[in-house]
Amino acid sequence: MAEQKAKGKKQAARQKGKGLDVGTAFIVCAEQKGDVVSFRSQRDGFFDVEYGEFAREMLTRAGVNYIQKGDSLYVVGNEALEFANVFNREMRRPLRSGVLSPTEREALPMVELVIQRVIGEPSEPGEIAYFSVPDRPVDAELDTVYHEKIVQEMLSKLGYEPKPINEGLAVVFSELADENFTGIGLSLGSGLVNMCLSFMSVPVVSFSVTRAGDWIDHQVAMAMAETATRICAIKESTFDLTKTEGVSRIEKALSIYYDALIDYVLAHMKRELEASERTPRVQKPLTIILSGGSAMPKGFQPRFEERLRATSLPVPIGEVRLVAQPLYSVAKGALVAARADESKR
Repeated sequence: MAEQKAKGKKQAARQKGKGLDVGTAFIVCAEQKGDVVSFRSQRDGFFDVEYGEFAREMLTRAGVNYIQKGDSLYVVGNEALEFANVFNREMRRPLRSGVLSPTEREALPMVELVIQRVIGEPSEPGEIAYFSVPDRPVDAELDTVYHEKIVQEMLSKLGYEPKPINEGLAVVFSELADENFTGIGLSLGSGLVNMCLSFMSVPVVSFSVTRAGDWIDHQVAMAMAETATRICAIKESTFDLTKTEGVSRIEKALSIYYDALIDYVLAHMKRELEASERTPRVQKPLTIILSGGSAMPKGFQPRFEERLRATSLPVPIGEVRLVAQPLYSVAKGALVAARADESKR
C-alpha cells in the first residue's frame, strides 16, 4: 500500500474527517494531521492464482497482498498488475467505467477489502467520510445509484458517516480555494472523465464521459495485439507525450489515442456548456484544473492546452493547471468537504 504526505510540519494528532476517492484504477484515502495531509492508496485490481499451500507460502514470504477465498487465491493491488504482465493475462477490475462492474462476480468483496485497508477505522463512531461518485455519463447508459449506495453501506459498516461528493467538484475543492472554489475541475481517470464547472463552490454544469484511460489502453491493445494490462503498465511507467525521436509503435499509438481522447472530452465540454441554461456569464477567465491518472504522462498539460485553445468554449478560459499529485486530488477535495462538515459539529 502506498502512502505519501503533503508538504508541511508533521503533527501527531489526526484531525477528524476523511476523504475517499473510489476510482476505477486506484482507491485513495486522504486524512489530515495538523498541517500535513497524508494519502494511502491501493490499486483497484486483482489477479487470481491457482491455490496451493506452496503458492500461499511464497506469497506470504514475498509480502504480496493477497486474500484467500475458498479454494482461490487473489493477489490484490499493485502486485496484481505485475502478476498479470508476467503471465500475459488481463488484471481483473472490480470497477468498470467508474462504477462496480456488473460482470465481475468478485467485485463487491474485493472493493470492500481495498476500501477497508485504505481508509482504516474511524477515530470515533460517526466520523464523516466523503467519498467520490461519478457524474452522469452523457455518452452511455450508466446507472450510478447502485454503486453509490453500496459504497455508502460499506463505509457505514466500518463506523463512518458517509457522504457522497461529485468527483469533478472534489477537484475544485482540492485546488481552487484561492479562487473561491470557482473554476473547472477535470478528473481524467481510468473509467471516466468527470468535469464540473463550479461557481463559489456550487456545481453549475457537470457531466462525465466513458472514454478515459481504460479506453486508451483497450484501443492501443487491439491495434498492437497486446493485453490492455501491458499497455497500462507502459503508459504509467515510461510513456512521454513530448518524445519525438525513437518512438515505438506502442508509444505512437498511445499518442494518437491521447489526442483522440482530448478532442472527445473538449467536444463534449463545448456541447454541454452551450446546451446548459445554467452556464454562468462570467467575465473573469476560469481556471481549468487537470487531475487523475490519465493526466500524468509527461507533456499532457501542454498537449491538452494546445487543443483547448483551438476549441471555442462559451466561457472564458484562463490558466490550465496540472495538479502536483494527480492521483490524490479527488481524495484531497473530499477531505476538504469532510473537514468542513466536522468543523460545524
